[in-house]
Amino acid sequence: MNMMNNKISVVIPVYNGEAFISEAIQSVLKQTVRPYEVVVVNDGSVDGTAEKLALFGTSITVISIPNGGVSNARNVGIQASWGELIAFLDADDIWYEDKLKRQLEVFERYPDLGFCCCDYVFLIKRSDLKINHFARFRNDDDIIFDAPLPLPFDVLVKRNFVGTCSNVMIRKEVLNRVGLFDVNYRQAEDYDLWLRCSLVTKFILISPVLLEKKSHDDNLTNDFLETLLFHEKVLVNLQSNVLAKEKIAQIKHTYLSALALVRYEIGNLFYEANDRIKAFKYFFIGLKTDLTPNNLKLFSIFLGRKLLRTMSFGLIKRKQA
Repeated sequence: MNMMNNKISVVIPVYNGEAFISEAIQSVLKQTVRPYEVVVVNDGSVDGTAEKLALFGTSITVISIPNGGVSNARNVGIQASWGELIAFLDADDIWYEDKLKRQLEVFERYPDLGFCCCDYVFLIKRSDLKINHFARFRNDDDIIFDAPLPLPFDVLVKRNFVGTCSNVMIRKEVLNRVGLFDVNYRQAEDYDLWLRCSLVTKFILISPVLLEKKSHDDNLTNDFLETLLFHEKVLVNLQSNVLAKEKIAQIKHTYLSALALVRYEIGNLFYEANDRIKAFKYFFIGLKTDLTPNNLKLFSIFLGRKLLRTMSFGLIKRKQA
């Protein structure tokens, strides 16, 4: 293996992470291929995070900034880094010791590759259940593993197969071309960036499970409704990206059916949150998104189920009365 490993920068944003940041950093320092640098951005933490970071001395670079959100913190880390390859790690996740080595090997095998993500396990809070992220994509005809994905944008529009920042290694040159994380997105900011990256470079998904993603109360992704609303916004805003607009025109119905499906899922979640008006509004917005027989069928299924439930609740209440 050549000395390309000296060109890996690890970027870790942290906000009030005293309970888990040390374990995350140790998982980087124990890598079989050591990175060139570990840049930790302390995003205005008010707990004991700064003290935990100080214990690592010169083995990490700490940048302390006022609290500005995770996208801004990652951007600060990227801009301060010197590596040709950027690997992201969330402060509450743990890498396995050969994570960087396995991804580096892929970049060396495919010199024109710009983006690599690996499988990971999800730890479900208050249970011993571990779920493999890529398991749900194994029967997906669009997705191949361990070889460059021919049309990453087309697949990403339909589903965010990446899943987290912590499994990503990316060439900095790609970020120089497409820009950094959009600080206007409170969630789905990573999905937005991956979509922009997929317009200009090859992607690869590698099979090995190389990290553990922790689930805990402060995890932003716990708010699924908000996540989906931002997911919808990302897809809509793609239309103002010149490169994406051209691509969307080529795969118009793939794009519109993906957008419609997200709107049906938002409708579902509004219904579960007892906001029936917004739920049905989103079902009809979903229908108008893509006026095709397939979408009409999907609309009928989503709306029909909810109408049935709404009517049956009414019947149950009348019986009880």
